[in-house]
Amino acid sequence: MTIRNSAIWLMTCILSVSVASAAATTTEGDAEAAEGEEKPIQILFTNVNVFNGFNENLTMGMSVLVENNYIKQVAKTITAPGAIVVDGGGRTMTPGLIDMHQHVMLNPPEGTAAYQTRWDDAAGGAFALHHLNHSMLMKGITTVRDIAGDPLDIAKAIDMGLLPGPRIYSAGGAISQTGGHGDWAGRNVPPEILSGHIDMSQRTQNTWVVDGPDEVTKAVRLNLRRGAAFIKVMGGGGVASEFDPLEIMGLAEDEVKRAVEIAADNGTYVAVHAYHDNSYNRHLDLGTRSFEHGFLISEDTVKRMKSMQQAGEEIVWSFQCYMSINSFGSYETMPAFFTHEQKAKGVAVGKGARNVAKWMNQHDVFTVGGSDMFSPGLVERIKEDITCNVKAGYTAAQALKHWTGNAGKVLKWSGPKDPYPTYALGTISENAYADLLLWDGNPLENIELILDDDKLHFIMKDGLVYKNTVVEGDHPHFRPAKTPLTRSQFPL
Repeated sequence: MTIRNSAIWLMTCILSVSVASAAATTTEGDAEAAEGEEKPIQILFTNVNVFNGFNENLTMGMSVLVENNYIKQVAKTITAPGAIVVDGGGRTMTPGLIDMHQHVMLNPPEGTAAYQTRWDDAAGGAFALHHLNHSMLMKGITTVRDIAGDPLDIAKAIDMGLLPGPRIYSAGGAISQTGGHGDWAGRNVPPEILSGHIDMSQRTQNTWVVDGPDEVTKAVRLNLRRGAAFIKVMGGGGVASEFDPLEIMGLAEDEVKRAVEIAADNGTYVAVHAYHDNSYNRHLDLGTRSFEHGFLISEDTVKRMKSMQQAGEEIVWSFQCYMSINSFGSYETMPAFFTHEQKAKGVAVGKGARNVAKWMNQHDVFTVGGSDMFSPGLVERIKEDITCNVKAGYTAAQALKHWTGNAGKVLKWSGPKDPYPTYALGTISENAYADLLLWDGNPLENIELILDDDKLHFIMKDGLVYKNTVVEGDHPHFRPAKTPLTRSQFPL
């Protein structure tokens, strides 16, 4: 079967519910049915070994009951008459994976430079949806935190059931100063065009190039108005941008303060792109909560982050392992579309990344994982960021915790801007969303098995089955769950 035909077969299975299935789960004369209400659909997983998103070891021989789109019960034995039973056969159940540093809209071949001359927003959306499914959802990544870009309408269509895809927590367009890490216009674009905000990168709302607190205010509020779950600001120079050496500062102090203030007014938080001590410490002083990259900071700054966490402040370090250590490990491994200057910056980042990861681990700084892997050739390999965590000194359980339990905690920092507020994410526990995976083998013993898609036997997101090789497709227990939160499901 070709990849294309296989995908069509899977989607056909996913997006169809047989009348027989509905009849099998409905008791004749049921009081709810008599009142015209549908009885909840239940799927009971038995004989599974559970990684709950936090523990160092699996909990063996468990049962997990899914009702509609959430986990209702986790126990050794569960009685659920009429439930569809999935015999886990001793497989490992983990939460769906959560990529906490993804750029959904930057997956054309040229990455951040894609919208300068070659692609428009329609093409950007097509690339995004393809990779959201082929490179993310169908590989077990059921949620992404999009941290610079504007997939907000794609996210809305996914939530309405009009398109398939993972959950998306998006920051909307990145907030950058002129000449900063979010300034993706060509070097020779004239000032009158820049001041008119009509370059394609800003017309697509993937980034905002703004100067001064008032312009920051407008950009942040526009993102939140469109449904952003948090805000991303540029605190210093970056590798994938053209005008900004790593050593520079990004937004000025009054600009950062304004972004943090407005985010807090909306019950959410700011994440910062930064690499060095001055930038990290400015943002620690001003209330930023999510710290990306940081591969040029000192151990003193790491210790400061830990002391703030011990004092009760909710801040997190977000580790982009693969890009910093593998892609940026040498000049030759840098992305081909980077300029010489960009490659040189990447090599400098790669040199510091292992030391910072070691210090973060030694001082037990609260950490999440995010791939920062975008554009063809990288996005298909996102899960290598998880295995890279282990190569950088973390245990397999820690690496999976970065991508599940810890990530789920940070997503809830969005408060009233949380697009999925009802249940927990990143955990196999009661009252968590039914985002779960079944693996042939134990990734806590061999983390490399997560890279083998044939070892991933079952994918469920929001109670809907997207992959099931536990049984054959014509088996009576091959059934997708049906949830009232999914408005509609259309064959593609």
